[in-house]
Amino acid sequence: MLASLPALAEKPRRIVSMGLCTDQLLLMLADPEQIASVSVWAGDSNMSYMIDAVGDIPLNRASIEEIVGFEPDLVVASEFVAWDTVNFLRNLGYPVKQVPVVTSVDQIYDLLDRFGAWTGHPQRARRMIEQMRQRLDVIEARYATRPARSVIIYSPNGFTVGADTLEHDLFVRAGYRNLAAEMGISGFQAISLERLVAADPDVLQIDRSLSPQDSLATAALSHPVLEKLIRHRENLEVPTRLRICGGPMIVDAIEMMAARR
Repeated sequence: MLASLPALAEKPRRIVSMGLCTDQLLLMLADPEQIASVSVWAGDSNMSYMIDAVGDIPLNRASIEEIVGFEPDLVVASEFVAWDTVNFLRNLGYPVKQVPVVTSVDQIYDLLDRFGAWTGHPQRARRMIEQMRQRLDVIEARYATRPARSVIIYSPNGFTVGADTLEHDLFVRAGYRNLAAEMGISGFQAISLERLVAADPDVLQIDRSLSPQDSLATAALSHPVLEKLIRHRENLEVPTRLRICGGPMIVDAIEMMAARR
């Protein structure tokens, strides 16, 4: 088995991605002919920013049998995706690169640099980084005179998003105060409706798309108390595909948020 594995070329020719966030980066940075497969999430219109680039690229569900069948010379995955498959592939000798969860725009720049090197397109990645920096400078200048507004995210199961997250960095760059961070929350944490009401945000971001609409997790988002709060607050809706993964699309999210400030 190991003797038949493809050698790792300077520019990989059969790259397989096993998760949404690496799908997005791969579709942005690699040539189409380099991509052997992306995950089924790449074809999800709600989650995938790069859905129009998928075309007839085969989709996978991150199973060992599928990945091996594509005879990859590089497999890319997030650190939290299908760890058992990743370990098995490495034990078989397949080259696997994993990307960490990013918690800031600066970390996205590092991620793009790394991914550009892996795919053999470092200049393409650097151009993308420079375009992001330029757009963010323009957005900051355009909305600099608008006053800051307070905001809080409320998600299925009552979770909110605090400091040390990409969402928090997006809020700050768009000119908002993230009340969850001001409460001392770091990462993702559930809060009560009472605490949400007491926070008294100027703007609410209700994440209804992260769980099935008929699930128990989403039921809390239809609570009468929350519905009353929403009626008297602006609801900031930012498409999930713009903010669920680290990449150039987060600039679109920041611009959308800043324009609503």
